[in-house]
Amino acid sequence: LQRRDGTGSPAADLRAALRDRAGESRATADATPRRGGAPTSTGIRVGVGGNVDGLAAEASWAQARLALRFASPAGAPAADPGDAVVDHDALGPLALLAEIPTARLRDQPDVRALDALARTDSGALDVAALEAFCRTGSLRQAAAALYLHHSSVAARLAHVEDALGWRLDEPGDRFRAQLALWARKLAGPLEPVP
Repeated sequence: LQRRDGTGSPAADLRAALRDRAGESRATADATPRRGGAPTSTGIRVGVGGNVDGLAAEASWAQARLALRFASPAGAPAADPGDAVVDHDALGPLALLAEIPTARLRDQPDVRALDALARTDSGALDVAALEAFCRTGSLRQAAAALYLHHSSVAARLAHVEDALGWRLDEPGDRFRAQLALWARKLAGPLEPVP
């Protein structure tokens, strides 16, 4: 869909709607306690292609499908509900990462290291802390996104640093971590462990 006047992307409106929905879910969860604390996952993901003339809808559809690969399901542990909506036009050169074959992304050493970490007992939570930290750029904001105390997130990030040899206070290593997280997401879900 695109706006009737053909201007702008509907992505901001979709993000706002998902954040509102997540807020309503949190309010309901607070009113009716359940196990797990954080709102349940809705699994919604949206990719938005560029505004085009009707005859070029196929190009916009291809862009939307590519953008969808970058979207995190609404309600995912480290994700802002708005991360479920990705606008192709906002990806910029990051969209080029999606052109790398999935097998090559999966075989990249940092992606393999993240997968190995995620398969350990607390590794999935450590990777979720890394995702939240890279997305927010702040230990306290990452903690708020994960419903954890900031010292718990700091301990998880220290574990990630030890396991992968990164120093997240270094801009180059933070960029490397973010790039590895994107590559891992684009490579698809982990294979089940036999």
